[in-house]
This record gives sequence, structure tokens and C-alpha cells, in this order.
Amino acid sequence: MTQDVSQQISTRFSRLLIGLDATRQDALEDKDVELPDFLDQDRDGRQLLRIEKQAQRDKKLNERYYQNFLEKLQTQLNDEVRVRLAEQLQDTEYLYSKLIGVPAQLPEVLDIMSVKAASIGRIEPLVATIPWLVNDLIKMVNMPKYRRTDKQGKVIPVESLRMALSFLGLENLKLVIPSLVFRRWLPQITDPYPNIKVRLWQHAMGSAQSCKKIAEINGQDTQAAFTLGMFHEVGMIAIIRLYFRLFEEVRRDALTEAHQAKMKEEHSALSDVVPSGIALQELIEQQASRISYVLMETMGFRRLMLAPAMQEVVESVPVKDMHSLAKVLMQGRGYNQYRMLKEARLINIDEAKLFLRNLVMPAGALSALKDTDLRHLNLTFDEN
Repeated sequence: MTQDVSQQISTRFSRLLIGLDATRQDALEDKDVELPDFLDQDRDGRQLLRIEKQAQRDKKLNERYYQNFLEKLQTQLNDEVRVRLAEQLQDTEYLYSKLIGVPAQLPEVLDIMSVKAASIGRIEPLVATIPWLVNDLIKMVNMPKYRRTDKQGKVIPVESLRMALSFLGLENLKLVIPSLVFRRWLPQITDPYPNIKVRLWQHAMGSAQSCKKIAEINGQDTQAAFTLGMFHEVGMIAIIRLYFRLFEEVRRDALTEAHQAKMKEEHSALSDVVPSGIALQELIEQQASRISYVLMETMGFRRLMLAPAMQEVVESVPVKDMHSLAKVLMQGRGYNQYRMLKEARLINIDEAKLFLRNLVMPAGALSALKDTDLRHLNLTFDEN
């Protein structure tokens, strides 16, 4: 029963991330039910003429036919998308360097920060090779909430990478850099599901913060826990980016083919076909975790053991049998899923109890997490 609930919650959460309405009615539900006489009248109370009734029925039939036609075209497009997506998922170098765009020096930066001998001087030249990250760091520390002022109250602008790194400090950078990187990776075009980017960000940040808190309770490496929580859905990002990109590519090819074959009805209808949230959900559930593992392994961390932990997730090792970092990921990710579903009113008390029990949370974790802000980094600064 617990496993069944866990699977249900996982499926429900993926629907929430995409933005699928959990109460969506079947588009082909029966529309031929006879209506009461008082509903079969116009505004003046006049009985509709037989020809008007027939016109309304014809209109409904035409609408149903067109909807069925669109769904058929959508299915055909998605079948081709799956074929092309499967091919591209085999090209790890493309996924890593082009589609996601993992900065070449990123793994080394994160590795260096995990050792006791880490220093701003050691990571500065590496961070400097990532221009967008330099700009984001400087922009961040100049935001109103982080600005510093002199004794006269004048703002002290931060204009160099060294100043930005020194201002934040190593402990904050362990949180800031993975967060800025993940935000950079987020998909931009996901119509007609515009909230995917927002919910993916909430999922990553909430999972990372939950993992960090659980690692603190266990006396484990909080940087590794936070980074794994932040990066564990990089495979989902790859799937989402590929799906929307390939759907448009396949639709363009279909439009060209329909035009050349003078198939006017198909050509016109293809403009109304939209990406399928259900198809995307299936692809995510089938492929995302495996691609996350592949990409983490390609990152080649020498000190942060993220890939082995992600491998245990892919292999569906029971939580109680997982090694420490993989267990923290499952617990942190699961707790954040619970929080997001609870906020959306998509989980009841009985389901929550079973779901959380299956995570084998450490003693005191639920109480500590209940009071943890999962939406923000909550950076700490030396008063001096």
C-alpha cells in the first residue's frame, strides 16, 4: 500500500510540475444527453425551431470531429517526437555541452569549494572562465537586499568578480553557484504550459534546502547534499527542452509535407495542434532520472560523489538500503514534493503519512523541516 501511494504521489507531482489539471475532464465525454425542456430555450423563452436545434447538434458534431482530428494529429506528431528524442538522448556530448550547456570549469569549482584548503583565490580564475556566471554574481551582490553602505550611508558598488566572491564568502558560494547554474539551465519556452519553469525552480530549491537540512541533522556534507538536491532534475530539464524543441521541428516538417501534398485540412489543423502534457509526463517518468545520472557522471566530480547517489535512485534501491547521500536526496526530494502538493491541496493527511513514512526520515527531521524556508537561499554574512 505504501509503495502504491508513493507511485501515486510521484505521478501527481509530475502533473503538478507540468501544469496538468488533475481534475481535467475527458475531451470526448458524452455530449448527447437530452436536456430538460427549460434548457432547450432561447433567452425569450421561445422554443427553438427544429432547424436551429439541428444546427446546434451539427455544430457540436463538427467540433467533436475537429477535436478528434487534432488529437489524432497530435498523437502522430508525438510518435515522431519520441523517435527523434530517443536518438538525441544517445548523444551525451550534445546533451552536456549544447543542450544543457554545463560550463567546463563548473565541476572543478564545486570540487575545490568542498575541501578545507578552499579559498577565493583558487576559485576566482575558474569562475572567470564563465562570463554569464561572473555577470550574475556581480548583479546579485548589487541587489538592494545585499548592498553594503559606508559610514555615510552611501552604497558601495561591487564591480569586480573578486569583490563579489569575497563579499559572498565560500560558505554562501556553495549555495549561490549551484543555484545560479540551475536557474541558467531552466527551459524558457514551454507553451502551453508556462508554469513549468517556476515549478521546476521551486522543486529544485525546495529539494536542495531540504537535503541540506537533513544532512545537517545527520552530520553529513551539506554542500554535497545541497548540490545534489539542486542538480538532481537536470535530466528533466533536458527532456523538457528537447520535447518542446522537437515538437516544433516535427510540426514544421508536417506542415511542409501537408503543403506539398496539398492536404489543406491537415495543413490548417496542424496550426492548432499543441504539445501534449501527458506525452511529456510519460517521457519525464521514463527517462529523466537516468539522464540526470548520465549528465552527473559526465561532470566528472572528483570529490562530490553525486553520480553514485543518483545511480541508486535510477536503480530504485529501497531508501532504507541506500548509501547516505542517495538516502538524503530521496528524503529531501520527497519532503519537498509533499510540501508543494500540500500547498496545491493535492495530498490528504492519510496519503502524506504513508508517503513520509516510506522515506524513513531521520529523527527530528520532520520537525526541523516544518520550520525551514524552502523557497529562499537564506544566506548568512559576517557582521564585519
